[in-house]
Amino acid sequence: MPKINRGKTVKLSIRLSTRARQNIDMAAENLGISSGGVILFELTKILNSLPSLKELDDMENRITLERKHFVLTVKEEMMDRINELAEDFVIKKNVLIGMIISEHFENIVDLQTAEKTEPKKIMVQVNKSLKKKMMEYSEEHFIPFSGLVTYSILEGPYEGFPSYEDSETVQFFTNVPEYVGEIVKEEADAANVREHFYTSLCLYKQFMTPEGRFYR
Repeated sequence: MPKINRGKTVKLSIRLSTRARQNIDMAAENLGISSGGVILFELTKILNSLPSLKELDDMENRITLERKHFVLTVKEEMMDRINELAEDFVIKKNVLIGMIISEHFENIVDLQTAEKTEPKKIMVQVNKSLKKKMMEYSEEHFIPFSGLVTYSILEGPYEGFPSYEDSETVQFFTNVPEYVGEIVKEEADAANVREHFYTSLCLYKQFMTPEGRFYR
């Protein structure tokens, strides 16, 4: 797996609701990454669509946060943003972020633990420009490659044929849950393409097309 430039990081302590923490743990197992990684995965999106003061008041009335803190590692830039938000909303950051994250994960329905979540190593071969975008996103948001690959596979492949400025490709290995590896094999066989090409189509959809979660 490519070596990620972690940059400067700090610890962030937040309080979560019991139901949110349970769903986070379940999602972490399904994606094959840490619970902190799952929170960061969603937090990068949530911070771009913040609730209003009224919505925060409603959350306070509905959500009960555990007294125990959950500690995760975040980039220094994200912590600066969180500190600013806490000042703007006049709410302690452990409660502010805890409520926002808890609201998000409490609203996830039909989340179940997948079978066969043991890590399985797969080879990924992508265009150099796609790998560059993956690296930039991973470094900026402190999200592991394995999580990006797993999420992209679960969202399915790009239906067309990828278009790049050049044909240079790079390879790397990463771990995905076993059931995700089986999805790649089954779908690649059904489409009569190689497994690494199927994976690259999934990554292309998420990073290189406007419909993708990581497109920018």
